[in-house]
Amino acid sequence: MKVRGIPITEELKLLMQFMLNTFIRPSDLRVIKHENIQIKTNPKAKRVSDKQFLYLTHEKTKTTDTEVVSMPAAVPVYEALLNLHKARTRKEDPTKHYGLKSDYVFFPEYENRTTMMAVVGRQFRKAVETAEITNEGEIHTLYSLRHSAIMYRLIKGDVDTLTLARNARTSQEMIDRFYASRLTALMNLDKLHSFKS
Repeated sequence: MKVRGIPITEELKLLMQFMLNTFIRPSDLRVIKHENIQIKTNPKAKRVSDKQFLYLTHEKTKTTDTEVVSMPAAVPVYEALLNLHKARTRKEDPTKHYGLKSDYVFFPEYENRTTMMAVVGRQFRKAVETAEITNEGEIHTLYSLRHSAIMYRLIKGDVDTLTLARNARTSQEMIDRFYASRLTALMNLDKLHSFKS
């Protein structure tokens, strides 16, 4: 499928998965480069699939420039993106080598990052429309992915709002006002009924 002549590729899917597992804002997509990402190991992880995570140190786009720790699921997404860029480079133009440390992580072929954001925004809207989730009464934008990432942690994780806020480069007040305010008692029933060992 094409949007304004530009094909929607697997890169859009990887971008969405990346955002869902890193808590970043859409504006971070403009600035984040491979040099801002490290794959680190959590020696305390109990499951093998949870041993690695991404450590993001990109410049601030809104509030702070504190580091961001991803969910473990972001690692295979990032690796798939690197493989996609390498394969695309070989296919399209062997003289280009996307995936260098100085390259942007998403849609590196767009030097004009405002244009890149416009392209990604249009493609995301088309994906939402095609998935037929536009009739839910809410407007879904790229920012919805950040909301989802934070809500998943609040509902499925066992993290306090201060830690989550710091990692998502926001304030605890914003978490309470815009995210936690949507929580119901039934959503966190396990936490309400739990006891410390």
